[in-house]
Amino acid sequence: MRHWLQAIFLMTSSKKGISSNQLHRTLGCTLKTAWFMSHRIREAMRVNGLMMPPMGSNGGIVEADETFLGFVEGAEKKGRQAWSNKNVVFTLVERGGSARSFHVDGVRAGELLPIVKENLSREAQLMTDEMYSYRYIAETGAVASHDTVNHSKDEYVRREADRLITTNTVEGFYSIFKRGMKGIYQHCSEKHLHRYLSEFDFRYTNRIATGYDDIARAEKALKGVRGKRLTYRTTN
Repeated sequence: MRHWLQAIFLMTSSKKGISSNQLHRTLGCTLKTAWFMSHRIREAMRVNGLMMPPMGSNGGIVEADETFLGFVEGAEKKGRQAWSNKNVVFTLVERGGSARSFHVDGVRAGELLPIVKENLSREAQLMTDEMYSYRYIAETGAVASHDTVNHSKDEYVRREADRLITTNTVEGFYSIFKRGMKGIYQHCSEKHLHRYLSEFDFRYTNRIATGYDDIARAEKALKGVRGKRLTYRTTN
């Protein structure tokens, strides 16, 4: 039990994560055991979508962006899209609140619209870059308003009345995510990507700015163990 509690604290308090190699050295267990423990803890961090309230309620600002990670194993590049042979991640971040990331097939409007409708309130103010998919999503009436920044013209922030039009918040999330995935974990197969996304979402959502210190964050992850089971066979 002390090993489990130590592992949970280490994973929830390390901003960019902790590798299985480091975990096995710290805990004194085998690498295989550390790897399995870390995946089970990530599963505990995963939040059921039905339990999450809509983002952007009461006119809250939600930033959306996409990023590409690594290469899909065994895939050959097909088509001219930037994501043709890469893992695509789509993230929604509510300013001052939570982050929700999704492993998606691509960044076409048809692939992103269902996620936006399921996770955002119709009262939300959506802020993105100028990718066409976001403009289409806004035209469907899925959100109350939509503002963009033009990165191709080096525009990253713009003030309008009492609002800042920017996607710097979600890009800050990606900065932490990529430093963790490339610097700490180094390799992640497509099969397990959704659990790593849950890990980074969990730490970001339950950060100091939202009222969680390291101990409170670890306690919340421990509570997430209830009702979940992940066997080695389904993990491997």
